[in-house]
Amino acid sequence: MSVWWAGRRDALLADVADALVFFGGDPVGDPGIGELADTACALAAQYRGSGRGRAVREAGSLLEEAAAELVCADRFRGALLPVVTRRLRRAALALGQARTLLRLPAARAGEEPAGAEPAGIRAAMR
Repeated sequence: MSVWWAGRRDALLADVADALVFFGGDPVGDPGIGELADTACALAAQYRGSGRGRAVREAGSLLEEAAAELVCADRFRGALLPVVTRRLRRAALALGQARTLLRLPAARAGEEPAGAEPAGIRAAMR
């Protein structure tokens, strides 16, 4: 059973890393939870302090929520994999909500949103 959980954790880590690239994070080949938490926290500070509109600041709040989930997951350091994957899934959901929030103004203006949701985030939203 732990092999399945480890695989799920690794897949969620890759999905969260890909989602953070959408927000301006650097692509990471082999992401660690702590590294992703630091990236999400830095991005949250940038988005929350932005003057580009309410949607961007709200996306910053969701990035901050994702960072908190990642910090919590990092505290377990690989133990209790079901809890770690749950926290990673919650971080992925927060990032998906932030991405959707940023795409809404583009959709209202009649523009086609760029890119597609990573498969892992869509799966985590089920």
